[in-house]
Amino acid sequence: MGMFTSARVQHALLKGWHAWLAGSFLVAYVTADENTYAMHQFAGYAVLVAIVARFAGGLLAPAGSPLRLPRPDPQATLAWLSARKGRHPLFAWFAAALLAAVGLAALTGALSDGAAWMERPHEAISEASLWLILGHIAFVTYMYAGKKWFGRIASWLAGMRLSALSKETTR
Repeated sequence: MGMFTSARVQHALLKGWHAWLAGSFLVAYVTADENTYAMHQFAGYAVLVAIVARFAGGLLAPAGSPLRLPRPDPQATLAWLSARKGRHPLFAWFAAALLAAVGLAALTGALSDGAAWMERPHEAISEASLWLILGHIAFVTYMYAGKKWFGRIASWLAGMRLSALSKETTR
């Protein structure tokens, strides 16, 4: 791996890959009509190439690398639920589900170029992928910022409740 051994470089590569995949999926999703089919097709193939690149890089990455493919483990998930320590296992589950769903959407899209009967499954899988992506965004937002926001809201509400109680007791 040579120059890709630095964790900083690996995280930068992973972020660049995320941007490639997310941008391509978004363009493919919003151009899914007949007037912009060429752009939809190009973006769909870009998604497919991004998924293939991720699998290739993830299979070659050493253990412990952020580039390594996610490996969800039911036993590790159960252990985490009892201890609540370490990295949340839903990160791996979401990553694996997204790679599978978005990859399947891209693959069925490529296959529908030659087999028209694949268009309906492609559309259904793409719609399901969008909901999975939105769930992933909500989860990541909550894990990195939402806990802090909920804490602030809870403190604010507790302060409001205490100030209302103090006004009642002074009457």
